[in-house]
Formats: sequence, C-alpha cells, structure tokens
Amino acid sequence: MRQGNIHTANETNPVKAWFDALPPLTRLWFTAALLNACFVYFGTISAQSIAWSWELVFSKFHIWRPVTCFWFVGTFGREGFNTLISLYMLQQYSGRYERQAINTGGGGTLPDYITMLAIVGVIQLAVGTLWLGAYFYGTSMYFAVMYVWCKSNPTTDVSIWGFRLKAGIFPFVLMALHMATGGDWMGDALGIGSGHCYFFLVDVYPSMQGKDLIHTPNFLITWCHRLTGGGNAYVPPTATNARNNNFGARGAAGGGGGGMAAPGRVNAPNANPGGGYNWGGGGRALGAN
Repeated sequence: MRQGNIHTANETNPVKAWFDALPPLTRLWFTAALLNACFVYFGTISAQSIAWSWELVFSKFHIWRPVTCFWFVGTFGREGFNTLISLYMLQQYSGRYERQAINTGGGGTLPDYITMLAIVGVIQLAVGTLWLGAYFYGTSMYFAVMYVWCKSNPTTDVSIWGFRLKAGIFPFVLMALHMATGGDWMGDALGIGSGHCYFFLVDVYPSMQGKDLIHTPNFLITWCHRLTGGGNAYVPPTATNARNNNFGARGAAGGGGGGMAAPGRVNAPNANPGGGYNWGGGGRALGAN
C-alpha cells in the first residue's frame, strides 16, 4: 500500500506533469536556457564560451555558437528575477506557438516551427552582427515567437501583472515596461522587428504579390515526422482543408496536426502523400544585466 501511494504521488507531481506537457522543441529550449543560467551562475561554464562571435565561428570553427547564443536568457544572482520572467515567457509563448504554428507546408507542426526559428535566427544574427554588437539572442528570439503568436491571435486576451489586454498590443506593452524599468528593450525591439519580418514573408507578401515565399523543406518534414514516431510516410493537409482554415483557427487536417493557415497563403500545402516542400523561392550584450 505504501509503495502504491508513493507511485501515485510521483505520477501526480505537478512539476513533472507541467514539464511533460510542454511540446518537444519548447521543452528542449527551456531546459537548455535553464541549465545555461545555472551553469553560468555556478561557474561551470563562462558566458563567453556560448556567446555569438562571428570571428570565432569562422576562424576557430566554434560551430555551437550560432545555437547556444539563443539558449541563454540570463543568469541568476542580481538579475535572477529577470531571468525567471524570461524563462516563464519562453515556455509560455514558445509552447503556444509550437502547438499551432503558422502552416508553411508541415501542417502547422514542429517542422514549421523549426523553419520559423531558423529564419528569425538568421535575421537576428545578421542585424546583431552588423549594427547592435549583441552576443546573446535568447530574449530576442522568444520575443519574436511571442510577437508572431500575438500577431496571429490579436484579439485573444492575455494577462500581465494582473492586467488583461489584447494580444495584438502585448509585445509593445511589455517592451515599454522594459524601457521604463531599464531593461533590455533593444533586445525586445530586435525580437519584434525580426518577428514582423517573418510575418511579412508568410502573410503580407503573398497577399500583395500572389506568391508564397516560405516553404518548409521536405527533408525537415520527413525527419520530424520520423522523430516523433510517425513512420516514414507523411500526409500533409489537403488543399481543401488548408484553404478552409481560418487564420488563428486550429487546423484539422490529417497527418499534419493542428496549425494556423496564414491569411495570405496563395498555394496550399502539398496534398501528395509523402510530400512536403523543397526549398523555394534581441540581442543581449555580454555581461549586461
């Protein structure tokens, strides 16, 4: 009886249940950010060893830096509260977007989210390297994800410090609060700007020019489908379902899972079984608190 009670208690552990409920990429990102915050705080690794550096990537072949610079949102100690807030916002909005990503060929699922992060990441690294001199982009990346989700669900109610407001203005309100409190608002601005660039590419440009620019590559769709236990075959959403999905609504197409169909999509995702798309047509200053 005692062993059974212990087993039941473990199964109902709220922290484990919350962690297990996170989507896979959000779980990985959150875990990496939390571990890096702890490792830097305890001196296990230095912040410089995971920061973005154009010179070290190309001269010393530090190929991990283009990834690890997005896995740091701060450490503990004096800036511990801000780090906790960043970790909370990361898991909250990354989880929301991963569960209903804008459909760019993968049915609004993991491969579409990875494609979005890759495009936004390239934009942020380019802007940061050329103009801002930023070394960490974790806060900028989750701000971009939050912006795209809020832009996709502008009338949804969200809460901040007990106040409720519409998601459409939430990123700007949060950036204004950071400005008022001396926070890293430049990183927020980079996140909003890069997120809007992505939204422009998947929504505004197709509506204006009649051509889709962003297509999740076929190899990524296949790899993610196998990784998640879906076997070798992937059946994308049908053209009818893709076109009937209203923006902000969860897609019900088979095989691809739920997702958001961008309002400006001209070409529906490939409806051939096993298909997908081939490739087509803020920074945080090192040592800043």
